[in-house]
Amino acid sequence: MLNIAVCDDDIQTTGKMERIIQKIAKKNFVDTDIEVFWCGESLVDAVTEGACFDIIYLDIEMDKEDGISAAKRIRLYDKNVLIIYVTSHENHMKESFEVRPFQFLVKPVNDRQMETCFKAAYDDINNGEFYFRYSYQRINYKVPIRDILYFESNKRKVFIVTEDATFELYGKLNEIENRLKTCKNSFLRVHQSFLVNYKHVKGQAYDFVIMDNGKKLSISEDRRRMISEQYCSMEDTFYVDK
Repeated sequence: MLNIAVCDDDIQTTGKMERIIQKIAKKNFVDTDIEVFWCGESLVDAVTEGACFDIIYLDIEMDKEDGISAAKRIRLYDKNVLIIYVTSHENHMKESFEVRPFQFLVKPVNDRQMETCFKAAYDDINNGEFYFRYSYQRINYKVPIRDILYFESNKRKVFIVTEDATFELYGKLNEIENRLKTCKNSFLRVHQSFLVNYKHVKGQAYDFVIMDNGKKLSISEDRRRMISEQYCSMEDTFYVDK
């Protein structure tokens, strides 16, 4: 079952979106539990009190707490929920990068637009629990790919860094990069020694990226232009055509 939140301070909009989501879910045989919020504060309160959502449809322009501010606070508790912004204006895209929205929907939303976005989110969630499997000292391990911030190569070892722990194995970063090319999560090779999970990139500058754990990782000089183009192209996929 998908747990979905819809947050908008316009009751007609939330009603319309809830009906469309229910219709799409039924058509695609997906069980859903939809909870509606009419302000960002109540949504954040629910998350801080333990509510766990797979998808949040979030309006940006709200009177009390806007969607950007609400999403920043939600990300303190949940790094993986898919945030889909619903907005009347496309000029909020850049300021929302920090919370890594999954996609943008431009009002007024319609059934086709919503279904395209819903299916993409559903596929992402279903593929998000794939594991990176490896062997170390004759023991087999697995780490959820969605939890991996980055891989770091140091001599003959590769370190797998998550927010909670660091694991190690013997291997080559080139081989790991090739293994992950078919993965739904996008990984960027920012340096000969670093392969980063795009979903955990908090910010990007010309010569470094900042990860969710606050770590700054250098972008090698020969990769800077390519990484900048890749990063921008990923951000550009957020909008769903009307």
